[in-house]
Order: sequence, then structure tokens, then C-alpha cells
Amino acid sequence: MLKNKREHIYYFDYLRIIAAISVIYMHVAALPLRDEINMQWQMMNICTSFAFTAVPLFFMISGYLLLSDPKTKDITILLKKRIPRLIIPLAGWTIVAVLWLAFSETGLTVHAVAEQLVSALNTPVMIHFWYMYTIIAVYLISPFLYGAIQSLERKGHIYVLILIGLVSFRTILYILLPDSLDRFVNIDFINKIEFFSGHLCTFILGYYLGSCKQKVPNWILVTGTAVTLCIIIVGTSFLSGKVGTYTQDFQNQSSGFEILLASFLFLFFKQNCNKEVKWLKHIVKPIVSLSLSIYMMHNILLSMFYAIGIYPQTKLEVTLVTILIFLICIIVLKTVANIKPICYIATGIPYQSACNSCNWVYTYHWIKNCLHAGKDPASSQ
Repeated sequence: MLKNKREHIYYFDYLRIIAAISVIYMHVAALPLRDEINMQWQMMNICTSFAFTAVPLFFMISGYLLLSDPKTKDITILLKKRIPRLIIPLAGWTIVAVLWLAFSETGLTVHAVAEQLVSALNTPVMIHFWYMYTIIAVYLISPFLYGAIQSLERKGHIYVLILIGLVSFRTILYILLPDSLDRFVNIDFINKIEFFSGHLCTFILGYYLGSCKQKVPNWILVTGTAVTLCIIIVGTSFLSGKVGTYTQDFQNQSSGFEILLASFLFLFFKQNCNKEVKWLKHIVKPIVSLSLSIYMMHNILLSMFYAIGIYPQTKLEVTLVTILIFLICIIVLKTVANIKPICYIATGIPYQSACNSCNWVYTYHWIKNCLHAGKDPASSQ
């Protein structure tokens, strides 16, 4: 018999919000980072080096939630609930992206739209959709992963962690060693265990980080975060200056330093932020509920900004556009989540659940309850 619903994991809420904003910043900054390396570039490099933890954090959170949940072995739940909540919004936003790209680039014709939709079966129509393709594939094999992980004894878990460590350590050595020594770390059998381009290792690592009972001193986590981030910033700046163009080897989001940085952040939030901030509850909950759909929408919106001539260049402009896209995504998604026929298609959330978590109906009831109780909405519990 399956266990009762687990307690809410509050630090995942904060990590999801950080990751959602970070992934937007990462894409907004991508264009100006390919321009001349100057002081503005260096400032954006600092933020982008941190922002590349977004995808690892998403994979780690999913890894813990799936691999620690007995429901994961239930194929019926997988096929009837979990997979549709990923595939249907992906299909919906793919159609939106195809219509927009056809309108803005090739012309809004039946032939152009049909061609793009067919190509979407094997290639994401927009670059950021790759994450959805990968996470759906990982979900499909999650019952096997759950069974394998849960059946291991202590030595088996240590062995899995060593394999995960090898993948990231090999990437770190590959970056740090001179080109003449690359062949000594380009080991074929390690290449072959980088399933899903290394993201499967991050997914499984999330389970171990979330399950870890041993508390790591905060000074180690803070120091590790600062040192790793500095290495990524300095390394990216050095390599980019050396080759004359933006180079992302140190910012590899599937293995290497970014996985190490994401691990430090994951553990720090786990140990220090796993509690509800009551005055933020009704702000955090909708953003967390909509985080996946924010991910799918944001790059389409950025493309629209480019189409009307908005090209952020400076650190300030990139930050402002990031905030603007984030806010527009929330407003649009909260609005479409009010429309019952398309709520699920846009967000992957059933309409009734959206009314209890993220749409304007939810916000209306929150404000109404606050006013009825004679309280300021910001202080509501």
C-alpha cells in the first residue's frame, strides 16, 4: 500500500523560484554575452555563471521527488497523471511557438506550420524545449530507476555516487587540463555512462542530496558555493578572452563545476530554508505552481521582444528585461489558468487545482479572506 502524501518540502519552492528566474536571465543574457568582452560583459558573466545552476536544480528537485516517492513504481499514475502533465503543456506551447515562428519568420501558412509541427516530433522547435524532451524521457524510465535505487544496499549507493562523481570530475579535469592532455580524460566508458548527456546523473544525485541525513556545516557550504562560483566566473572570463568569444565550458550545466555549485546550493537551502514564510505564502505558491509553464513560455516572449526591437545589451537592461519577462509570464499564465478549457494545456495543472494554487480565482479568494478578516493581504497566513 502506498504511503500517505508526504509533507511539503518548502526549500524546493525557493529553489524553483530561483531556478525559474535564473533560466530567464540566462537566455536574456545569451545575446549580449556574444558581443565584445568589456566591463558590462564581466558583470553579466557573474550573474550568468550563477544562473546556469537553474537546469541542474530542476533535475535535482525532480530526482528527489520521483525517486523517493513509492507512487513512482505505479505505471498507472505515471501514464495517466505524470506524463500528461508534461506532454500536454509541451504540445500546447510547441503549437504557440510554431505559430509565432511561422508568423515572424517564414509566413503564417498551413505548409510552414505543418512542417514545423512535424519536425517537433524529433527536434524542439525552440532551443529551451530540450529540457522538456529530456525530463519526459527520464519520467518514462522513472519506475525502473526507482526500483533500482530502492533495492540497493549501502555499497550499491556508494557505487552509484562514485559513478556520478566520475562524470563531473572528468568534465572538471577536461576543462582544467591543457589541450595536449585532453585525450587522457576523454575516456570512452565514462562517455557512455553520461546518459541523457549527463543529466540523468544530476537527476539521481538530487535523490541522494535530498535523502542525506548528515548535516554539512554551513561554513563549508557557503565557502564551497563562493569558491566554485568564483572558479566558474574566472574560468569563463579567461577562456572567453583567450578565444575571443563567449565560451561556456566552465558553465556546463550537465556536469562539472555547475553541478557542484548546484549541489552546494541544494544542501544549503535544505538545511536552512525548509520552512514556510507565512507572509510570502500566497506569493510563492502561484509562482511555484506555474514554474514549469514559465519555463516553457519565457523564451517565446523573449523572441517577441527581439521582433519589436528590444535587444538588451547592458547588465541593467538584461536584469530589467528578465524581471519584465518573469512578471508578464506570471500575469499571462495566471490569466489563462482561469479559462477552464485551456488551463491544463497551458500549465499542466487541472482547473480546480489552479483555483486552489495559482490563478486569479486563487488570488481573489486570498484577498477576499484577508479583507473579511480585517487584515492586510501581505500579512495573511
